[in-house]
Amino acid sequence: MLDTIQDVPVIPSADLETDPHSTLRRYRASHPFAALETGGYIVLGYDDVSRLARDPRLQATEVALPAQAGLSQGALFDIFAHGMLTANGQVHQDRRSPISRALVGEVAEQYRRHVRRSAHALIDRCFASGEMKLVGDYAAPLPALGLAGLLGVPKGELAPFLRDIDAMNAFFRPDATAATASSAEKAAVRVRSAIGLLIDYEGDDQAGGFLQHYVRLAETEPRHARVETLMQIVQLIIGGTESVRTAIVAQTANLLANPLQWRAVVENPERVPAAVAEAMRFEPGIAGLVRLSAEDIAIEGRTLPAGQLVVLSLMSALRDERIFDRPDTFDIFRLNPGPSHLGFGGGAHQCVADALGRAALQEALSVLAERLPHLRLAQPPVFSGHVFVRGSTECRVTW
Repeated sequence: MLDTIQDVPVIPSADLETDPHSTLRRYRASHPFAALETGGYIVLGYDDVSRLARDPRLQATEVALPAQAGLSQGALFDIFAHGMLTANGQVHQDRRSPISRALVGEVAEQYRRHVRRSAHALIDRCFASGEMKLVGDYAAPLPALGLAGLLGVPKGELAPFLRDIDAMNAFFRPDATAATASSAEKAAVRVRSAIGLLIDYEGDDQAGGFLQHYVRLAETEPRHARVETLMQIVQLIIGGTESVRTAIVAQTANLLANPLQWRAVVENPERVPAAVAEAMRFEPGIAGLVRLSAEDIAIEGRTLPAGQLVVLSLMSALRDERIFDRPDTFDIFRLNPGPSHLGFGGGAHQCVADALGRAALQEALSVLAERLPHLRLAQPPVFSGHVFVRGSTECRVTW
């Protein structure tokens, strides 16, 4: 007989904000999922998170999240209403298919080259000073510059484009406020307009690039409207910048906090992929996958009720001691790194641009190790967020 929902513990928000990993570990030891003080439920174990990420009874949130924030129209609302990541069923497939097909082939390598070139340029700006704000000077602009290069943003328009991306992304951060939403809405309007102009400009270019190829594929879908064409690119930008920024900070800070591991990466660049993978496991840029339960779901004798927001906690799953040896230890030398890391999600909504995400993280680390082998951690970051996108305080490094 299934336990009643009263048997499920409620995790205090203060505990998650103060020490999320210890809190998740404590509840994971005795419960497959828990209730969140702010509402909804959080699934904790690796096997359950991996399985439920593919379970059709857990659906994408569509417009539930902007509705909670009081949004029923506008540029931010459209990101949810017309994007693939927040859609379900055939609508999701129709929106995902063109961009998924456009991202194959040489696109990841093209993006990698843009990121690498931008990484060198960002280091050039501050090299002589011997210090850098890792977030503001490197991790925040780098993935955005890579995407701007892939999309063909003119050099003269880069600065405002990057500012608008940062302002728009603030809506998705753990510390977002009503004031943040207002400025993010205005920025989202400008980002949407800029992408529209790029699409129209590329439409006159028969040679084309990634954006041109995507638009052509999108236009072959009978139910694909222009607003959907725009919103898939907006979601690509959001997904390819905000969580990547945090992941760049996390992988750098954790390596520098373990000097032998940093030195190993510096001396052997072939260790970069393993270092990136371990950092994504240890301190992921995405805290969890947010879903809506379409019906009751039984998990280990307990009932996850229908009609609820459900967080599939990547933070908890990726430190599950039943799956990973010494899960709370950062170790790029793991002989058995464990199963797929879920770092880019799972199921039908797995990140469509996971190859781009890995490329950005690997190039960010490779260039730092190449250019700044004597990098030191001067001010460690503090990470926040336990539901969706994670953030961090500034992290200062010297050399």
